[in-house]
Amino acid sequence: MTQNSSSGARAPRMRVARGPKRPDYLGDRDLDRLMMMFTALLCEVSALRERLDTHELLAASGQVATAEAIDAFEPLPGDLQRRAATREAMLARVFRVAMEELELARQADMNGPTVEDVI
Repeated sequence: MTQNSSSGARAPRMRVARGPKRPDYLGDRDLDRLMMMFTALLCEVSALRERLDTHELLAASGQVATAEAIDAFEPLPGDLQRRAATREAMLARVFRVAMEELELARQADMNGPTVEDVI
C-alpha cells in the first residue's frame, strides 16, 4: 500500500477509483451521492461516540481526558464488546426501514430479493 521514496521512507499511495464513473447503486446519481454522504456522516457519528466513550472511561478512572490520553487509550475487551453492541444498535435504528422492507419482500417471495433490490 505504500511505495518507497528516494530517501527510503514510505510515502502513502494515492487511492483513486478506476474507470469512467463511480458505481451506480441506486439507479440515480444524486441518490448515490446522498447515500455516500449519509454513510460517511454515520461513520463520523460512530467515531465520535467511541471517542466520547473514551472520555467517559477516562473520567471514571480519574484520569484527565487529554488528546494524548484519548489517543493512547486501549479499551478492555468488555468495552470493545459494549461499543460493538452500541454500534450495531445504531445501525439497526438507522437502516430499520430498509431492513423491514427487505424482510417484507422476502416473505412475499421466498426466493427473496437482495438488499440491493430493496435499496
